[in-house]
Amino acid sequence: MLLIYILRNNYMAQIENFFGDIANINLTASVGENGVNLKDDVMVVQAMLKYALAERPFFRKFKFPEPTGAMDKNTAILIKEYQRYLRKKDKLSVSVDGVISRAVGEKAFGKSGWWTILCLNAHVMEARLLSGGEGNQFEDLCRKFPQLHAALDDMPVGTLGLSLESSVRRVVGTLNLGLE
Repeated sequence: MLLIYILRNNYMAQIENFFGDIANINLTASVGENGVNLKDDVMVVQAMLKYALAERPFFRKFKFPEPTGAMDKNTAILIKEYQRYLRKKDKLSVSVDGVISRAVGEKAFGKSGWWTILCLNAHVMEARLLSGGEGNQFEDLCRKFPQLHAALDDMPVGTLGLSLESSVRRVVGTLNLGLE
């Protein structure tokens, strides 16, 4: 089933909405020990881990690899340690299996489980807010790791200032579109 999904879609991680309209990075396939480990997915996970966790005291003793897309021992260790951190420090019900899976729906394994990728998105957003970076968390992540532009599909490049003009003939109006 996963192979069919991959063949029908591109291999890039995507920005998708969860919890209503909150944009999150989602993977194409699993990343980690015994995962599918598509290069673009691995690169995105490596960048997100480094961006969100490198400055946290709990993770200072770990080596963060550069986001290359090559699954290595340090990435595998970080994934498992991040899952342990989520269980111990954040008290979240995540699977500590060393794999970050594609989120399918908002909750993993029933009503109380959490997808590791969605937790990582939350920590990326938190790191962005605490650092005072520019733009949204995706723009700041790509600014710090420019190689992500090639690995992340649907990357927002700006905002659309949409507004309706009034119309004399009582039709809906027109949109003035422009990129900031």
